[in-house]
Amino acid sequence: MTPETAALLAAIILLGLAVFHAALALGAPWGAFAWGGEAKGALPPRLQMGSALMTPLLGAMALMVLVRGGWLYAGQERAMVWPVWAIFCFLVTMMFGSFRSPSIAEKRRMGPVLLAGAALVGYLALNG
Repeated sequence: MTPETAALLAAIILLGLAVFHAALALGAPWGAFAWGGEAKGALPPRLQMGSALMTPLLGAMALMVLVRGGWLYAGQERAMVWPVWAIFCFLVTMMFGSFRSPSIAEKRRMGPVLLAGAALVGYLALNG
């Protein structure tokens, strides 16, 4: 796999997570898939606020990954080495949280998505 492909796939995962959190912030009944599965339907207001804050953060991460992969701002790939490592650490932390969640739905669906995202971003950080 090329770094460009890894960057594109990682950005798709990150943007998908951003859309997911935007939907949660707007009241989508998918609470069992996030935040430890604390809510089975729509999230309570405090977790909706967390998802609302997570949305632009994940979008910004997707942009940084695209820069590292050479899709945006050609020639600036080296500037994104440390930010991409930070994104990797963030995704690994989220992944372990998902796999440790008491929610079976979160373990089975979000855990593997975050594992794939972390693997792609790690590959990009090493080989970009």
